[in-house]
Amino acid sequence: MSKSSKSARDNRANQLNPSHPAYHQSRGSSSDEAQRMAELSKPVLDNRANQLNPNNAAHAASRGESTVSPTSSNPSPAKSE
Repeated sequence: MSKSSKSARDNRANQLNPSHPAYHQSRGSSSDEAQRMAELSKPVLDNRANQLNPNNAAHAASRGESTVSPTSSNPSPAKSE
């Protein structure tokens, strides 16, 4: 593995991040178009992350389930020692 400069690593990371304009510019978009597309991709990525997170209400909603936690209406009994 060859060493690369920090700026080269940063540039590569930006080109792989759809929320960064460099991602879209490296795929042929103009500077203005890349900026617009990067701004639009952040909410989409956030929504996808929420839908994949079982601790998020969007996860249940994306699967047609109730967003109310089953433990809120049916508390588990406390353990005694």
